[in-house]
Amino acid sequence: MEFHQDSRAVCAPRFVLDTVAEQLADVDLTLPDYCPDIEKILKCSLVPKIQSKTLSGGQLQVDGVCVVNVLYVESQNKTIRCCEHTVSFSQSFTVRDAGESNLILTRTKPEYINCRALSPRRLVMHGAFSLYAKVITTQRTELYAPAREDLEVLRRKQQLCDLRSNCQEQFTVSEEISVADKPAIEAVLYAKAEAAVTEAKAAGGKLLLGGEIGISLFYLTNLETGETAKLHYLLPFNQVIDCDGIDENTDNIYHVELMSYDVRLKNDILSDKPALAFDAMLCVSAEGYSVGEEEIITDAYCTAFACAPQFTEIKTVGAVCAVHDSSIEKLTVKTDGCAISKILDLYADSVSMETGVTDGALHARGKINLCVLALDDKDIPVFVERTCEYDRKLDADGCNRMIFGSARVASVSYRLTEGGGIETRCELHISGGALNSESVRAVSDVEVLEDRPAARESCALTLYYASAGESLWQIAKSHNTGMALLQEENALEDILLDSDCMLLIPRL
Repeated sequence: MEFHQDSRAVCAPRFVLDTVAEQLADVDLTLPDYCPDIEKILKCSLVPKIQSKTLSGGQLQVDGVCVVNVLYVESQNKTIRCCEHTVSFSQSFTVRDAGESNLILTRTKPEYINCRALSPRRLVMHGAFSLYAKVITTQRTELYAPAREDLEVLRRKQQLCDLRSNCQEQFTVSEEISVADKPAIEAVLYAKAEAAVTEAKAAGGKLLLGGEIGISLFYLTNLETGETAKLHYLLPFNQVIDCDGIDENTDNIYHVELMSYDVRLKNDILSDKPALAFDAMLCVSAEGYSVGEEEIITDAYCTAFACAPQFTEIKTVGAVCAVHDSSIEKLTVKTDGCAISKILDLYADSVSMETGVTDGALHARGKINLCVLALDDKDIPVFVERTCEYDRKLDADGCNRMIFGSARVASVSYRLTEGGGIETRCELHISGGALNSESVRAVSDVEVLEDRPAARESCALTLYYASAGESLWQIAKSHNTGMALLQEENALEDILLDSDCMLLIPRL
């Protein structure tokens, strides 16, 4: 006879896709007529931007563009110029066992870019970037409960975080940015944008998010002289997301992904200083957990009949934590004998991040790629690139993995040293959601064989010499008696024996 569990259940996140694919970006570019000839290439970079991601029919489709930007010194006036080219990409992934509600997490990482000038007006570029894709669904596991009194069960009490809600929403942010108090923009050399959530509040199945997009712009103010300027702008955003099951009593973690963005000049014939038009596509992912204590049955036997317990592995979440970490990372950039007279711009080109447990604590580690655009002692533009490593212990007690997160450099300050180096201070921000994920072996069902009665002891009491470290549960199970009865008979509370002793085994 089979006895099935009650309707107790626990939900946890489950990765049904966690993979990476390499995307190539090969470009054969001839400069437009308005671009002057190339004398020296300073920096060639590729910036992948995701325009759409959809999951349908077991296929995840990710489409986007890769923007290849080349900074160079033009041959006539020895000033900085740039040219850009856009390459489209499309990648599909097979997703098995996706649920009705899924989180699609994507990120990109530039791997390499090689640029060669075949002539003053023709460039050949070969590059690649990695496209990371994850799909998280909700795994619901029924918890077994005994259905008859002659079943002895071993219960394990533990804190469980029950996944009540996972939600995701894409939305756009657009803004017209005035540069009235800045030098006029003749041409944009490069632009960079990053997004972050600054506050979140949950109530009645909705998540109210507040955040900001940091926009950095490096541009030419005069095409003839090559004068440059920088613009930094913080664009706030607010978004209300429908998250069924989330409220002020749930523990919530969230993440914002800046999928793509576009910065362009918006010409206005009535203004001497054209404004900037900024458009961005954001994707917010969130999970809400209800935290409580639950009993999981890890073993069972029947005192009246033979039985066959069935077991399963339950994926559980024991702790949830929103991560907000800030630090100052220092690096001295050596210029390798290049005499710098003026720094035009210093910025973090990219920040990588991997997470793992070290000495029992969750750490985030990675590399910050710093780029320096400057003038040498002859006022000729030069470019220096260096890498800084970081390792941060995160304030996420009890958590052993980041379910989603990101690292960004909010600002960079610097000073020139006497030896010709550059001392930099990077303000590093790490954000996202962490949790403690573990697997528990639990009873899923018990088949009681009523045609096979359990063997009975012939004596009323049995003496058993137990060793330190033995389990009362295993002793009771092997003698087909009740564990609570065994504990009461021998005035013991702990399941594991801390010393050798003689036990009285009572007969049912």
